[in-house]
Amino acid sequence: MALAPLPGAERVLAAQTAALPQPDQLCGPFTAAAALHAVLDDPPGVTELALASGTHVWPHDVAAWRPDGAPLDRRGWDVLPTAPSPEASGTDAAALVAGIGTATAGRVSVLAVPGSADPAPCRTLLADLVRAPYPLAVLANVRTGGLGVAWDVGHFVGLWAYDAEADEVGLADTYVELGAEGLPPGARIVGVPALAAALSAPPGRGLLLLTRPDDVVAASGSVAAAGLSTGVWAT
Repeated sequence: MALAPLPGAERVLAAQTAALPQPDQLCGPFTAAAALHAVLDDPPGVTELALASGTHVWPHDVAAWRPDGAPLDRRGWDVLPTAPSPEASGTDAAALVAGIGTATAGRVSVLAVPGSADPAPCRTLLADLVRAPYPLAVLANVRTGGLGVAWDVGHFVGLWAYDAEADEVGLADTYVELGAEGLPPGARIVGVPALAAALSAPPGRGLLLLTRPDDVVAASGSVAAAGLSTGVWAT
């Protein structure tokens, strides 16, 4: 069985390819800006989402926050507030959920789904979502070390496809340096157990499902059928 794309994945990958590279410390707004192309024809941009989400930037270069080979990118920093400490920089999941709602004027619903260390619920959810008759996008708030890379930080990536037979999922990363040959820039394939590990790494992370408001009930049903809960996780 080949990778089955999520509804709207082609538009998301095209938008992310055109927007790469990711500005430093803006992985959440960057991933959301690309993902919103699945459900909107005129989604807000990265900086608009960052402002709506209360993103703060630490105004100094921390090379360890980027994978090897990724250059520093300060786009958008001039209009974003400065963080008082490195720990206060970036965008947490709850703020991103609120920011998406604000920046899209309520035209997009976001379901937060806390991750599980057991990969089985993730398989069930992905298998249902790739068959969904409505457009959607999925963001994953992960600990990158769980995905088998040496670079180990909290990070947002997009999910774009699922292969039940191979037990694999397609990731759309915000760094071209982490992409695989033969796939769109920044895209690669990982095993579902690795994704589950990255989603459940302390203090706990999870998925954000983006849909049109009319489809949020159906998406909620898919989450419940997988045995997963909803609600923003602690960060």
